[in-house]
Amino acid sequence: MVQATISADIVSSTSLSVEELTLLQSEIRRFLESLSEKSQGKNWGRLFKGDSVEIFMRDPHEALRTALLLKTLVKKTFSWKKDTNAKRELFRKYGVRLAIGIGEMRTADQKQDVLDGEAIYYSGRLLENQKHTGKERIVMKRSMFLGHKNSSFAEQMDVVLEFLDVLLKNATSRQSEVAYYKLLGKKEIEIANLLNIRQHAVNQLSNAIGWNAIESAVKYFEKLDFES
Repeated sequence: MVQATISADIVSSTSLSVEELTLLQSEIRRFLESLSEKSQGKNWGRLFKGDSVEIFMRDPHEALRTALLLKTLVKKTFSWKKDTNAKRELFRKYGVRLAIGIGEMRTADQKQDVLDGEAIYYSGRLLENQKHTGKERIVMKRSMFLGHKNSSFAEQMDVVLEFLDVLLKNATSRQSEVAYYKLLGKKEIEIANLLNIRQHAVNQLSNAIGWNAIESAVKYFEKLDFES
């Protein structure tokens, strides 16, 4: 049975203050709790080492939406302008670096806190390959990746993820917030009430981040056949 995992880490987490990192960790934990509750335990995740996240999804079709929810959650948490500090600027742009793994899982036990199998191997290996340990100058061109036994399929999906990366790295915290709620399935009038702004403003923010393209990519992903 094909399932999915997401392996992620906070980009340039050492550039955040203790207060900033604590707030972000709290937001991620709440997100993971909500993910488990809404899926009745079918999907769940964990935050470990202070800046790393792993998420398991029984249905792989939910992986891209979940990955984008995590990314927009992190990007909406802080409202920053461009920063001369290169590491903080990387965080502002990307928020989290993540890899989606799709494959069979031997073990996915939340109570024992164990994930083992193809999917977590794919996502974990891809994420590990992107790390820049020991380098003074960190250069990031993209922050989302996908692993699958069919390398041709994975390459095709990487094109979609690279496109989404371009849209999201330029998004403001407010635009990310609108995208986050839209990914949750909320209507523009609901989002307007949540953010205490006009529906027209929500629509403008939605257009600015390229929501139609994001939604099309998610819907396309949700129809894919991951078994072949």
